[in-house]
Formats: sequence, structure tokens, C-alpha cells
Amino acid sequence: MTRTALATADTYQVLLSPGGTTLNFVKTGANEATITVVTPNTVDGLAIAERTIVVAATTGDVVAKFFPDVYANGDGDLEFTTSEETAITCAVFQE
Repeated sequence: MTRTALATADTYQVLLSPGGTTLNFVKTGANEATITVVTPNTVDGLAIAERTIVVAATTGDVVAKFFPDVYANGDGDLEFTTSEETAITCAVFQE
């Protein structure tokens, strides 16, 4: 498993597999982080609100699964950002 350190200046893109993709965020830094996941699709013509995930400070360990029908952008990727970059990493699991 490879973990990627996250930075606030970046927008991350992860290829979504048809069966879903799971992300694991781990935070060992002093401040909590909010992960904002872009939801580019609509339901009945209405925009789907972006998903936010809070990763607690120092001991945060959050797992979330994403499916292409809701989260895939035009390239088939999931896009997300983080609000805080001190000691936060992400691992990706394709299903």
C-alpha cells in the first residue's frame, strides 16, 4: 500500500473503478482536516452537494468509498482537496 502526503495547494484526482474506489485518510498532525470531494453529477437536474469528510487531528483515520455514477468527472476521476496539510496522507484501494 502506498500513502501519499497531501497539500492544500493541490487538487487530487483518483481513477474510479466500476466497483468503487476506497480512500483511507490518516492524520497525525495537530489540526483536523476537511476533505472536500467534488460531485460533478446531478440528480433530476439538481446539483449534488459536494461531500465533506472531517479527519480528526493526531489520531484521525477515515475510510470512505466512492462510486463513479456520483463522483466521476469527465475523465472518470474522483477529485478532492484538503483544508489542512500537516501530516495527512491518503491511500487508494481500487475494487
